[in-house]
Formats: sequence, C-alpha cells, structure tokens
Amino acid sequence: MKNRSNIVVRSAHTSLLLLFVLLCGASVDAAAQPAMTATVNPEANKKIMRAMEDEIRRSLNELSLPGVQKPYYLEYRLQRRWAHNLQATFGSLVESSDDEVATLSVGIRVGDYEFDNSNFFDVSLNFFGTTDDEESFRNRRIPWDVDYDNLRRELWLASDAAYKQAGEIYAKKKAAIENRVRLDSTPDFIPMPAAEFTEVEPIPAFRKDYFTQLLTDISAVFREYPDIALSQVNFEFLPEVQYYLNTEGRRLIKTELFTGLEISAVTQAKDGMPIAQTYTTYSRNPDDLPSRDSLLSVAHHLGNLLTDARDSEMIEPYSGPVLFEDQAAGELFGQIFLPNLATVRAPLSEGGFQDKPRFSAFQNKIGGRVLPEFLSAEVKPDLAEFEGTPLVGMCQVDDEGVPTQSFKIIEDGYLQNLMSSRVPTRRVRESNGHQRGGAAMLSTVSLTASPEKTWSTQHLRERMLELCEARELPYGIVVRSALNSNLLITSIYPMTQGDYAFTRGEGVVPLLEAYKVYPDGREELIRGMEVTGISHQSFKDILALGDERYAYNFLASSITSPFYSGGRQYIPVSYIGADVLFEDLEVTPVESDFAKPPILPHPYFSDK
Repeated sequence: MKNRSNIVVRSAHTSLLLLFVLLCGASVDAAAQPAMTATVNPEANKKIMRAMEDEIRRSLNELSLPGVQKPYYLEYRLQRRWAHNLQATFGSLVESSDDEVATLSVGIRVGDYEFDNSNFFDVSLNFFGTTDDEESFRNRRIPWDVDYDNLRRELWLASDAAYKQAGEIYAKKKAAIENRVRLDSTPDFIPMPAAEFTEVEPIPAFRKDYFTQLLTDISAVFREYPDIALSQVNFEFLPEVQYYLNTEGRRLIKTELFTGLEISAVTQAKDGMPIAQTYTTYSRNPDDLPSRDSLLSVAHHLGNLLTDARDSEMIEPYSGPVLFEDQAAGELFGQIFLPNLATVRAPLSEGGFQDKPRFSAFQNKIGGRVLPEFLSAEVKPDLAEFEGTPLVGMCQVDDEGVPTQSFKIIEDGYLQNLMSSRVPTRRVRESNGHQRGGAAMLSTVSLTASPEKTWSTQHLRERMLELCEARELPYGIVVRSALNSNLLITSIYPMTQGDYAFTRGEGVVPLLEAYKVYPDGREELIRGMEVTGISHQSFKDILALGDERYAYNFLASSITSPFYSGGRQYIPVSYIGADVLFEDLEVTPVESDFAKPPILPHPYFSDK
C-alpha cells in the first residue's frame, strides 16, 4: 500500500492531533482533496471524545431502574463515513452519489463478565434491538455535524434505550436457565485492561471525474457484443473515521478505507438459460485499482466468454477430480472453508436452547485435522499487500480496540486456534483482535503447502487426467471463475429480475467459467453448472496446490448474522492461496425453468 497505517499508543490529545495532521497531510494537493477532510479538525475531535467520556461516565454512575441491576459495562462507537457511489451501463452513467453518514452504536451490559444480558436471542424484540416505538441504539443515524451538545443528546437517548432493553433481556435470560442445569459455564465477556490506540492514515483524494469516465468507458465495451442484453459496472469508495470508547478505559480512533469496482454482465442461451460473468477488484486506496487498460481488457474478456457460452453445452452430472484455478480457488475457500475459522457463539433462546450457527464446524475442533497434513495456514491481519496486490483484510486494531494478532491457525493440517473477539467460546477464551463489523470475523488468511505437494499447473492437470483415466471418465473439469454470493444477491439477481437461478441449499457454488479438459489437452467451455454437496469436510480431499500463489480480495458475508449482532452484512477479507486440485467433487447442471429470450433483437444492434 502507498500509505500503510501505523498504530500509535499515546495520550488522547496527541492522538487526536495526529489524526488531524494525517488526514489533512500535505502529500495530496489540497485542491484535489475531497471536501470531507475539511470537516476533520483537532477541536472537533476533542469535543467528540469529551462528549463520549462525559456521557459514558454519567450513564455508568446514574443509569438505574427499580429491580434492575446497574450496568457494569458500556461502550460507545461513532462512525463517520463518506460514501461515493457510481454506476454505469452501456456507456452511460446511471448513478452518481456522494453521501455523508454518521452513525452511533451503544452497547450496555447488565450483570457481570460471567453472566450478563448478551449471548441471548429474544425473538419478541426487533432483530436490531428496538421496536418502532423505542429509540434506536445500534447504527443510529445522527446529524453529520457532530458537536458536543448534540452528541451528548444522542448518546443520552441511545443509552437510555439500550439500558432498558439490556435489563429486560437480562431478566429473560435468567428466567430461561433458572430451571435448567448449565453444562456450559463459559463467561459471557472477557475483561480487558485500559488501553489507547490510534490507527490512522491519510484519506486519499477521490478523483470523481476520472472514475466517472472510467466506468462509462468500461460499460461501453458491451456495445460491441450484440448478444449481451444486460451489463453494469459499479464503483464505491467508502472512507470512514471511527471513534470508540468503553468504561474499561479502552479508547480508539481509526480510519478505514474501502474501494470496490464490480463488472457484471448477463446473456441468455438459446434455450433461455441466463448466463452470467462477473469481475471484482477491491482495494483500500482507489489509486491501487488496476489500470484503465487492464479493466477494459477484462470487460472484453467477459464479453467474449459470454458470447462463447451462449453456444456451449451443459453436461450430465459429473463426479470426479476438479481443478480450481485463479479466482475460483479463492472463491471456493471463501464461501465454504474460511468462515469456519472464526469463533461463533450460539445464543441462548427463551426456551433455554442454543441453535447451531451455520459456520460452527470448527468450534470444538481445535487440535483436530481439518486439512491434509501437507497444508498449513496463517492469519496475517497486519499484511498490507502480497506481491503487489493490496489486501483489504488488513487490520491492525479491531473494532473493540484490541490489537490484531498474527498466528498459525492450521499447522500440518491440524487446527490450532480460531480468529476471536472478546466473546469467549468453550475452546477460545482470549481475543486475538478479530472483532470486525459486529462480531468475530476473518481478516487475511494465507494457505501454503509443503514442497512435495506444490505442483506446477501442468503437473496438476496431468494428475487430474490420470485420475480421470483410472475412473474411466472421458474428461476432467477445470474451473476458473465461481459466482460470489454477494454479487449474486446485489447485482446478478436484481439485474435479471429474479430470472437467474438462485443457489438452493447448503454446499452449492455456482460456476461461471468452467471447462471440460480432455486427455489431449483440449478445453471445451461448459455452462449452467454448479458444485454441489461440498462442505468443510471436502477440503480434506485436496491433493495438491499450485506453485503460483496469489491474493484474492472479496466481500465475505458476516459469520454472525447482523440480525443478531447489529453489525455489517459484508466485510472485506483477503485470502492468499493457489490453484487447488480436489480428488472428487460433484458438478451438476442447473435444473430450472427459464424465461424465453426477447422476441426482438437489442435495438442498439438492430438495422431498423
């Protein structure tokens, strides 16, 4: 990264002054700097922190209700985000927005660290913690121009609502376990000493004119492809400043940067099947995205793939070796395996039961084998880039003011630890700084293989074909691109107005670019296929990794649902890996009814 952040532990006044200096640094032409930096100054920051300090002290000392315990812990989080969004289609800009959003979240705990109102799901309350008649206290929209008096008013209202609900939930939780024998005595929260952190970096100037022209130029590429009816290019730049304070004395000010560019295009085969191609690139700094020429080449590649796919065939259900290359390898790990590497705690319900979370396969697996013995993985949250690729999973201090830790999470196939927050589980009782977006979440994971199982692309293909021959299969399958679940929901499905086949059931990964590979090396494009029945157990059958490692940035779905945590739906994550060969997977055709293609041709390509 051009501007790697640095963690500074110092007094509050010095930290706030440093934030202002870095945000308004002279490294970027002031005329080109976005207006947002003008709103950040040391006096405003001091007032923000002073308002939070004064109100959290008052709330801790004076919040009380008859018959309800006083809070033992409070936390305040203020997030100020600038959202720059662009969208273009077919050479025209269709959306351009620049928003400023300030949100406030208040967390209150009643009881003590061993047993409090957290880790309990009350269905009778709104998923985000309030009813329509109550003040909101999670992601509460507040005025952008934050001053001392207004912020204290917002904190007062939010704290009042949070305390009332905390007391209600605490009583329900006690009642739920009153007549039950507790087999799990895991504490509800991990105490931490006071600490102060500043993780800041300059907010880069947003070159709106450049990116507007870039998006229209990329989207105009699809004017050259008569068979592609739907396409769009999306861009967002989301810099943010976050202020955090809790009653233990943990204080944090940090900036977060995120930039994304997504290309999506859809056509229909002659039988009506929607066929999609996508491309994503994410970074922290907008200037770290690929060059204009590279992005135009990508758009042409997608156009050519879709044109060829219209005439490609579907295959019968396949069971055999599958080689995942490039983006497909990262997407497969990102959707199926990696989400199990963070702690997740099943909340109690009113009946005293705990539902098993979706990605909980490894919660009691520490010390057990989860991969072949030639594979190991490290968590590297402080890594800014890998071989020239910026990593969006980089994080040096998490959202609870805990420094992130690097560690070996899998060694020789055996699970050593999980990425964790301050909410303990049976096997993980310490935070390693991975509270991101509301709960424990992934950061950057790097997968490596022992030398004897690190093979060239040619060797991987030869081994795949040897397995096919032994099983009397006429071909093997190579996958180069798989559909990201975020893009399916936010782009492809809406763009096709629901005609694109939605993934059904667990362990299904839709494929975008896949080929039959014959013994003579010939490749034949196939369409409408998906990997089915894959789970974390399937990764024990990996035969080898490729010898060219690369980084894959993606938006991962939060492991703990935001309906419970009140956090974010998608979190930037990075995976460093290589091509991967599986000994046996199921690849099946999409079986669905499709809308008929349009009766008339696209008007742009019509002679009339």
